[in-house]
Amino acid sequence: MQADDAGAFIDRVFARADEYLTDPYSTIGDAPHFHTKIAGVSFEGRQDIIAGLRTGAPLQLLRRPENPHDANAIAVHYGDLQLGFFNKRLAAHIAPRMDGGARYSARIASLTGGAAKHRGVNIFVERECPEPSRRALARRRDQAPAARSGTGHGETAERVRSALIGNAAPHDAQRAVLERIESGKNTLAVMGTGRGKSFCFQFSAAMRSFCDEGKTLVIYPLRALANDQYEAVRRTLEPLGLRCFRANGSIDSDEREELFTVLADGSWDVVLSTPEFLEFHHAAFVGPSAPSLAVIDEAHHLHESRHRPAYAHLATTVAALGNPQVLALTATAADDAFRRIAQELHVDAWVIDPTIRENLRVVDARATRDKHRYLVELLRETSLDSDRDDGRQTGKCIVYCNSRGEATTVAKRLRKELGDQVMFYHAKMPNADRLEVERLFREGGLRVVIATSAFGEGIDLPDVSDVVLYHLNFDFGEFNQQAGRAGRDGRPANIHLLYGAKDRALNEYLIDLDAPPIALLRDIYGGLKRSARSGLIRGSDSEIAGLLDSDRLRDRHLTAALRIFADANLVELGEDDEGRFVRFLPVNGRVEMERNERYAEGEATREAFARFAEMALHAPASTLERIINRPIYPSRVPLRR
Repeated sequence: MQADDAGAFIDRVFARADEYLTDPYSTIGDAPHFHTKIAGVSFEGRQDIIAGLRTGAPLQLLRRPENPHDANAIAVHYGDLQLGFFNKRLAAHIAPRMDGGARYSARIASLTGGAAKHRGVNIFVERECPEPSRRALARRRDQAPAARSGTGHGETAERVRSALIGNAAPHDAQRAVLERIESGKNTLAVMGTGRGKSFCFQFSAAMRSFCDEGKTLVIYPLRALANDQYEAVRRTLEPLGLRCFRANGSIDSDEREELFTVLADGSWDVVLSTPEFLEFHHAAFVGPSAPSLAVIDEAHHLHESRHRPAYAHLATTVAALGNPQVLALTATAADDAFRRIAQELHVDAWVIDPTIRENLRVVDARATRDKHRYLVELLRETSLDSDRDDGRQTGKCIVYCNSRGEATTVAKRLRKELGDQVMFYHAKMPNADRLEVERLFREGGLRVVIATSAFGEGIDLPDVSDVVLYHLNFDFGEFNQQAGRAGRDGRPANIHLLYGAKDRALNEYLIDLDAPPIALLRDIYGGLKRSARSGLIRGSDSEIAGLLDSDRLRDRHLTAALRIFADANLVELGEDDEGRFVRFLPVNGRVEMERNERYAEGEATREAFARFAEMALHAPASTLERIINRPIYPSRVPLRR
């Protein structure tokens, strides 16, 4: 892309900045599958047609460019019978794909409503995977028997490696881990931040799927970490045909329904789970869904989080899956943690990478009041040294923010002073735009990216000289990941701590939105019961939240609370002739919320943040620097076995 073209791209993306934040379908065109409701089902006698439908029935999607009301119209048919259309905003993203040759299939996911009116149809839509598909990779595998070698031989392995790390090659410690996994050994890998632990499990999972049709279950301590990794795996390996799903309490009912559908028939390759989800639903991972590889990321939690029942029982839970092969990954395994992990997971082999990233330096700016001015001065200073005699461009900077809106706002302000050197990046941008931002940043067309945690995972960006943590992170894992993206080329690099004490209260509020604490859950439950008539309350989450008349209650609080209540069999959620309802169920005895999957995940998130915030806000910069730049490993074991 020429400079003028790059400028036009930057102008276009900034012009659409607000649209990315407000359009719920901004990235739907990139999704290999999604759920949606059929629009227009109440017209032209279609309610009678719906009455005869069944869950799972195949549907046809037909383009209707001649439609006088919508040139992007996509009709949904059951045989010769038209059921309705995609809604306009969704169709605007999918129609161009279909016109360009993309093919979609659909089936009925669920039917809602009752006897004679208000019937609705939820459908599951799937894009047919283009070449190179998993079938194409399988054909290449058959033609190249060496393809499954963990050392990178074979065309399939090369495709997977290229998708994950581009032109780079695995370093020695990564190759050692892959060799042990390939030989069937239960393996523990201790590797510092930025040394590529994720590559080890992603490569192994993809090769296992494409070459042996094996399945990989990955377990993360927190659902936010699982969700971040889910997005990274989807963008890199789903184009090759890998079928990836996430399993935790943050997913909505449609995604949850699809998850249990694929678990029932085994049509998945990788599931990213929390230990709480696995403990409550391990019976779903049997038969056709039995994993051949279980990956425990941040494995030190087996030692440090024994107070969480799901971690106390994790080794037993994994064994109950049929004793799959195990890969445990961590950057923190001192003597006691190493011993417990090795014992509980029956570790046969390990790889310890003692590399210290001595090029990283933490800059303590936690007392900064004017964050914007700090960024402007930092970026103007580094731009003065952007062209060096050795040909290396310096001054590349990633600024990490906690939300898409904040990343956009910060980028807009910086652009006014720094011009087209600056761009924002988050997961609601279409994939083509994200890829172009990555390319421009890698090649020097952009110098500064203001991003959420979505930026950097699985992207080859070795020459980042500054990383700025603009907001307080939510946990050590996220903190280490973002900080560790500085200086991967070995050159001197700085990590600027720009967050402050005020960020703590904001993060606690954001956690409470999706994981209401027990006192708020009691208030919501009591308020709902008082507002209910004959044990029933009707309306959307927004409408019901309004009935409770609480200044501190938000729609997201209610959405999370209702999911928790439904899991605990306190309420039933559904739709009938009169619309959506919440029905209260009989309660026998005390309800133990700690035995509720979603509630337990939320409490784990809250606890992890409290522990992290104390250190991140109060520890000396030198302590935080040591956490970032070196692994912790046992003192009296060989580095490899």
